[in-house]
Amino acid sequence: MKEDQLDALLPSRVAADIERIHMPYLGYHLFREQITRALLGESEQAILHWLGKDIGRKIPIQSASGVVMPFIRLGLGQLDVLEEGEKRYRYRLMHTAYLYMPPERLLRSLALECGIIAGAFHRWLGREAEVRMEVEEKRSVLITLTY
Repeated sequence: MKEDQLDALLPSRVAADIERIHMPYLGYHLFREQITRALLGESEQAILHWLGKDIGRKIPIQSASGVVMPFIRLGLGQLDVLEEGEKRYRYRLMHTAYLYMPPERLLRSLALECGIIAGAFHRWLGREAEVRMEVEEKRSVLITLTY
């Protein structure tokens, strides 16, 4: 049996059971918008990035596209690989909820997702990566990773 990429985050049986549940997204959005901001305050972006890196280091990948399916499974959005360079990778991240978030909020809140990508790359390549994010007009997010 092939190892599940998310095994280090959740037991396989639990993940499989939860993935079959179709829950409204409203609770998750509330958590991301209100609770996280209230708990973390001005340090929200830095803490979310750090937590994301910790999570990402537990996700085994073998290529730049290796993070795509974990993002889908975790409900973090549709992640598409746009460019694979020698020391640079570019992604586009989209989610319906982004339409309801102002650009400055996206830049703070999505530090978690950027951290996950950086952490997964660190595990894969064995070196630190820098991640930069830009919000596009239609509220998709461009993520550039360099190492």
